[in-house]
Amino acid sequence: MTSYRLLLPIAFLSVFAFLLLALDAAAEGLSSRIRKTGFWLAIIGIFCGGLTLVSPGDFSGFFGRGMLVWDGLAFFFSCVVLLTILFVVLLSIRYQDFENVRLSTYFALLLLSGIGLILVVSANDFLMIFLSIELVGIPSFILAGYLRGRAKSSEGAIKFFLIGAFSSAMLAYGISLIYGITGTTSLATLAGRVGELKAMLPLSILAMLFVLVSFGFKMALVPFHMWVPDAFEGSPVPIAAFLSVAPKVAGAAITLRVFGLIFPHADPTILTVLAFVAVLTMTIANIIGLQQTNVVRLLAYSSIAHMGYTLMGIISGGPLGTVSVYLYTWVYLFMNIGAFAVVVHISNAVGSQDLDAYAGLARREPYLAGLLALFLVSLAGIPPTAGFLAKFYVLSAAYQSGWIWLVIIGAVNTVIAVGYYFKILYVVYFKPSTTPAVLELGLSERLTLAGTAVITVVIGIAPQFFLNAAHALISGPK
Repeated sequence: MTSYRLLLPIAFLSVFAFLLLALDAAAEGLSSRIRKTGFWLAIIGIFCGGLTLVSPGDFSGFFGRGMLVWDGLAFFFSCVVLLTILFVVLLSIRYQDFENVRLSTYFALLLLSGIGLILVVSANDFLMIFLSIELVGIPSFILAGYLRGRAKSSEGAIKFFLIGAFSSAMLAYGISLIYGITGTTSLATLAGRVGELKAMLPLSILAMLFVLVSFGFKMALVPFHMWVPDAFEGSPVPIAAFLSVAPKVAGAAITLRVFGLIFPHADPTILTVLAFVAVLTMTIANIIGLQQTNVVRLLAYSSIAHMGYTLMGIISGGPLGTVSVYLYTWVYLFMNIGAFAVVVHISNAVGSQDLDAYAGLARREPYLAGLLALFLVSLAGIPPTAGFLAKFYVLSAAYQSGWIWLVIIGAVNTVIAVGYYFKILYVVYFKPSTTPAVLELGLSERLTLAGTAVITVVIGIAPQFFLNAAHALISGPK
């Protein structure tokens, strides 16, 4: 019965996903009533999934015949996934490019992606990780190319699909090597068979590198980031917001789980490789980000750079490193979705993602410009926002773990990133307006902006409640 209870969120998301598919199949035309019905079915499905999540204080352990594990990590990242999907649904209902598009299937694909993401963060077996990643990837490919009449949308989706297929093949090969060495794919069992991995060290390192390549694709780490800019630019903006958060934090979660069980006993070579990947991810993404004039592409490179900081927390290990990853992903969810909410609004108002579309925004819509400034300042890591606190904890964890050179490079990259965030703010506050277009914010957009802004401010000013909760979550079994 415990397994059934733990699977209730997945069951609710599945039921509502199939209801949405049935609604789309039965509906005729594009009536507003059908759109609203689909919207509310998606919202109810997400809330049912969230309300049935089991607190790790009530149960922590293995279920699903050992293929899944429920603990603080699974609970926390499941909450991140559901909140991300909720915000994306709210941003999608008034998105102008969806005016002549059926949304019930779109919402169903989002829920199906959510199921895959929850299974990813709860996986205790490499086979379950592989299947869950595929369940995330297939709906995500379709969502990225959902605007079929747009050439860039198709191009981005194809690149996303091809690189995703390549990363899945790498993961399958890495899993096969691990199974060949140890005779198991269970993460919990592998933690007790470190001696077998060390006995065949060169092959073990090769296997783990193959696995990390696949995880690197999900987190968009350099050099596995090639799909991100084109996929973001071609996708509907709400889907770009989804891709910037959910798959990346799920990749961070499963990397953290594998890291926590296996890597502490593994060869230091793996950690050194990861450290260099973190440096490349932050540096290359920030340098290329400085050259962008399309805001969605700029935020795509921003999301890549932030995954470099997340990887720093994973490398650091220990309680402080784990808490820093929890804090960083939580803060990143709100400040990044908040920034994308403003991009969705501007795209609706002027039909452009170019930086020039933001000229004079402070005069046209000062409230919106202020919120955008808040999110960008937080993404840059400037106090007293939540983004500053998140970067401070990640750098502190790396410093305490002895990665001094990594801390220095991380701090330098923080300064570099300020350049492209403030480039947007310069256009918003100091360039004359190129369009008088003003579009009233809808209720769903207001809720998204209000929720993300409040959390961004509150965690920056009073973070203790969240930090205490994070420490409580990591105290349970992993």
